Amino acid sequence: MKKQSLSILLCLAALSFPAPTPALTIGAVKARVHSIGGEQNGVWNLWSNGELGDYFQFDQAGRYVFRVTAYGSPASGGWPEMMVMVDDRQLGMIVLSNAQPASFEFPFETERGTHRLTVSFLNDLMIGKEDRNLYVVSLAVEPTAGLPAPLIGDAAAWKQERRVIEVALEKKALADASLAIEKNRKGDATVRVIDAQGKPIQSAPVAVELTRHEFLFGCNIFGFDRRPGPAQNELYQQRFRDLFNYATAGFYWIAFERERGKPNYDYMDKVTGWCRTNGIRVKGHPLLWGNESGIPPWSRGQPDAAAQERRVREIVERYQGRIDYWEVVNEPSHEMSVKIDDPYRWAREANPTAHLIINDYFILADGGPSFRRLLETSIRNGVPFDGIGIQAHEPANMRFPLHRVKAILDDYAALGKALHITEFTPASNGEPVVGSAVGGVWDEARQAEYAENFYRLCFSHPAMRGITWWDLSDGGSWRKGGGLLRPDLSPKPAYEALRKLIHEEWTTRVEGVTDRNGALAFRGYYGDYKVTVKRGAESRIDVFSLARGKDNSWVTEPGAPAK
Repeated sequence: MKKQSLSILLCLAALSFPAPTPALTIGAVKARVHSIGGEQNGVWNLWSNGELGDYFQFDQAGRYVFRVTAYGSPASGGWPEMMVMVDDRQLGMIVLSNAQPASFEFPFETERGTHRLTVSFLNDLMIGKEDRNLYVVSLAVEPTAGLPAPLIGDAAAWKQERRVIEVALEKKALADASLAIEKNRKGDATVRVIDAQGKPIQSAPVAVELTRHEFLFGCNIFGFDRRPGPAQNELYQQRFRDLFNYATAGFYWIAFERERGKPNYDYMDKVTGWCRTNGIRVKGHPLLWGNESGIPPWSRGQPDAAAQERRVREIVERYQGRIDYWEVVNEPSHEMSVKIDDPYRWAREANPTAHLIINDYFILADGGPSFRRLLETSIRNGVPFDGIGIQAHEPANMRFPLHRVKAILDDYAALGKALHITEFTPASNGEPVVGSAVGGVWDEARQAEYAENFYRLCFSHPAMRGITWWDLSDGGSWRKGGGLLRPDLSPKPAYEALRKLIHEEWTTRVEGVTDRNGALAFRGYYGDYKVTVKRGAESRIDVFSLARGKDNSWVTEPGAPAK
């Protein structure tokens, strides 16, 4: 009787408490997706925005739980931030304030098929002897009741499936961009030709030509007058002038003021003078930076606040009218030893009309949550800045999917500031493409194809103010193969693709004759224009600007003196 009662109790217990749902667990060291990091004591130590994960096959759609076992170490009072993703969809971000392994659960819904689940490190930092680290022990995927556990997925199958999806999304993004360019980058204008009495002149021949885009198509100009010999320097200047209307000039403290109190103004005056002569607008970059390049040789560590203030005020005031765009502090969400609050106020006081940009990297990889939080805090605190600078070359060799770029630009545009792509470097270095299911290697053809599409997407975005390539030539490029020119300054396909895009496709040239009201109407890209009017033997050239939100009605009088 006792044995029978015990059997009944055991059966009831089994009915009341079902067996645990099985999970598929993978040790972090054995995971197949590793970017930046290394094994340490049997766990995986992610470094510098590294990523770790694996491929999982789901035979049924439904709700699952992604469980990450991890721990961290702090630096400068901050613990590691971990981002969790399924394919290119963010599941969440947490701060790991635990120094011993703990499990963190992220519920998610998924369709059938193979999916890539990853974690990434968002805020790596080493300051003094403190080293912020993210240690991952294992990854596990557990189904909810009634669903089977996932299986190890086929990486090749995932890549093929994602490639089809990504190509389709990219085609749509580019089709949308074509329509948006027409809407966001062009406006209507009218040239009206009158005589000395103010009466309209009918049938007057008019030629309208865009001479400089309002949009900032730029590059750093670090190679100016630093080529071997006059011929090479002249060719460098020609290549720059033929493509760009915007230049980033280097103010890295380590090189700009090698001796205390002796900044290299002579060289910078030469650079800005040449730019002004050639109608090229200039941005200064950077005045302050927590990196070693932001520390002058004569200083032990970052100079104090008084020295920083002197530098910002003196340089910004000196170059007012020659440099009116500034990245005052570089990469403040990564190099946090220099705060942005006071430096941007000093710059604003030194040049009230300057366009001040806050600039950082890794934004197009994961959305840059720490950078976005910094910007939100700065806006709340009244820090004066006008533009958000998004670098576009980290992680190395990443081909940022264009639909994700669009989503990230939309997100940052919601902050109400102008957007800038400040450092763009797709490099023809022969390395494998990462971060994109399109795959392949970065050669000159792939560099040109991606550059053209990236420019189309960014140019179409209404909040975007400019794009800056980083660097002009492979000779001296900070990243191998990162230039638009080869070391001998011959153009690569990317240079020619951008030249055709900017100066042939995205240009306005109109010829016609005025109607009975003396008017010629046209639609053109925003920017500066040369208008030539002929009347008999007389010819007149005027300069106008087609500006967003303005009354672009231009009046010209062939017989009057030029303005």
